[in-house]
Amino acid sequence: MIATSNTMIAKIFAALAVAGLVASSVIAFAPVAGAQTTTTTTTSASVSFSRDLTIGSTGADVTALQNWLISKSFAIAAGATGYFGAQTQAALAKYQAANGISPAAGYFGPITRAKVNAGGSTSGGGTGTGTGTGSSNGGLSGGEANLTDFDLRAEDSEGNEGEEGVELVSAEFDVEDGDVRVERVEFTASSTKAGIENKPWQFFDTLYIMADGKEIGEVDASDRDEWDETTDNVYEIVFTGLDYVVDEGDMASLTLVADVAGNIDAADLSQKFNLKVLKEGIRAVDSEGIQQYTGSNTDGVDVGFGAEENGKLSIRESSEDPEAATLKVEASESSDEYTVFAFDIRNTEDVDTLITKLTIDTTITGSTSTDKVIRTATLVVDGDEHDGDIEAANDGNIVFKDIDVVIGSDETLEFELMVKFTAQSGNYLAGDTIAFDVDPATDIVAEGEASGNSVKSADITGGADSETHTLALTGFMVEAVSASTDNGAGNNATTPANSTGTFTIKFDVTADQDAPTFIDNIAANASTTASTTAGASYNIFRNGAAATAGFTSENSVLTSTADMSGGAFRVNAGATETFTLTVTIDPTQSGLYAIELDAVNYATTAARAISGDAAQNDTFNVDANNAKFETAPLNIAN
Repeated sequence: MIATSNTMIAKIFAALAVAGLVASSVIAFAPVAGAQTTTTTTTSASVSFSRDLTIGSTGADVTALQNWLISKSFAIAAGATGYFGAQTQAALAKYQAANGISPAAGYFGPITRAKVNAGGSTSGGGTGTGTGTGSSNGGLSGGEANLTDFDLRAEDSEGNEGEEGVELVSAEFDVEDGDVRVERVEFTASSTKAGIENKPWQFFDTLYIMADGKEIGEVDASDRDEWDETTDNVYEIVFTGLDYVVDEGDMASLTLVADVAGNIDAADLSQKFNLKVLKEGIRAVDSEGIQQYTGSNTDGVDVGFGAEENGKLSIRESSEDPEAATLKVEASESSDEYTVFAFDIRNTEDVDTLITKLTIDTTITGSTSTDKVIRTATLVVDGDEHDGDIEAANDGNIVFKDIDVVIGSDETLEFELMVKFTAQSGNYLAGDTIAFDVDPATDIVAEGEASGNSVKSADITGGADSETHTLALTGFMVEAVSASTDNGAGNNATTPANSTGTFTIKFDVTADQDAPTFIDNIAANASTTASTTAGASYNIFRNGAAATAGFTSENSVLTSTADMSGGAFRVNAGATETFTLTVTIDPTQSGLYAIELDAVNYATTAARAISGDAAQNDTFNVDANNAKFETAPLNIAN
């Protein structure tokens, strides 16, 4: 009967080795049945190699080479076994590559042998990092450890094509009686559906082991050679050299993370793999140098796959979209470049999306086609400029082809349209207006950056419209300042105080840098008076609809901070003046009333400003959708 435990044998052997009583190169004690196996290795102070070694070689010199490699931090997971296998070959190849030996093929021939013999002093005692054997505790404390309560916990049940960082499963266990260093983890994967692709390397690009938020191991899972078919349809992949220390009393947690392949055939997307860490699939070493194992043959988790998300795009108006403006054009040459439209596109999906083509629709009043009005169009995205084509055959819309703009997951990008206008002569009339928009149904072509699959039209939503800009030979800008109402009861919009209401809209006018601008001092209702006969025209609304009649009285006044000159307000070149439109109405019908500024007319001389001649005057048309030029509704009683 053998009464001495393997642990005691290991301790006795270690003491003999320290005392110099062990002279052989390798001494191994046979394990007691059912006990952990402990192998302790020593080498002489110096080893001289005399023969070539390769796959299949055995003997004391193989053991010595393995110990030498391990002492130089070229880890061999199985330790110094005396057999030259794939692990020894890989470690030797890494040594060769690090020392400029070519080819670095893992063959121990004359060149490598000479290099090792020249400076190859082997270290005695331990077998080095990541082997799980040896008498050194490597900073671990406590006694012989015990790994208990293993659990394989599901994380993400599915990963989409091309998705990175998918957490599949976590292997957890408690560490008792002493610290351990986890050095090796083996996962098995077996397909659950017959008749479709069942090879795991067709579904995974890279597999990682994460612990405490850090990556501690990585394997190229797309490489067939990394997988070992243990039984029919069961494949094993191994992570070695992990060096993950777990203190006594703590719970270890090792998470398997995947980068999913981006080219899984559609017919194979329904495949699932059952993942396991089999019994003794996790190997650790404790402070006594004893290997400890845990795992379970029955605890498994199924993980599946989904078609790659290609992005979901939301188009919306930007806070940087320019206000409606009069854009100065030239009679016989191209204009300056203006920013006329800005909008945002947000990718609401957790996958990078590539916009390959974008169309901006144009609407022009009074002209035949956009190509006669716009000379150049540039789209600025994240600092990059893209040139557009003004396509006469496509309703004059501006098309940006092959722009390849990448919008990351949950990212928003601003798109800014800049244009130059052609010479006015013969192409369009001063006073023509232009506006732009993006339609989600027709104007965006996009795809998943990794997959190359098109984003579905249903996954592009929203939309954006620019303000309406006016083209004129004289530069002119109108900006809203304020809008208010009064019925004698402190702007009471629900309970009428009397039968009249007063409405006030203030706006700033900025004249051309090159010449003064003149504005008639008269205001008029646009529905009853030609808009060009007044400096400012307005519209009246009752209960949300245009009210063109039904007033006992209607009075309007236009005042300004600008000086009068020749019967009109004069805004000096480059200057800005404030104008105030005041309208008082006494309607014949009760209801909610409001007014909006419709247009501002201006000219290069006072005489032209007060003439009302449309051929001599320019007009700034206010965008009907711009609420800044509208008052709030006021309740007025009959």
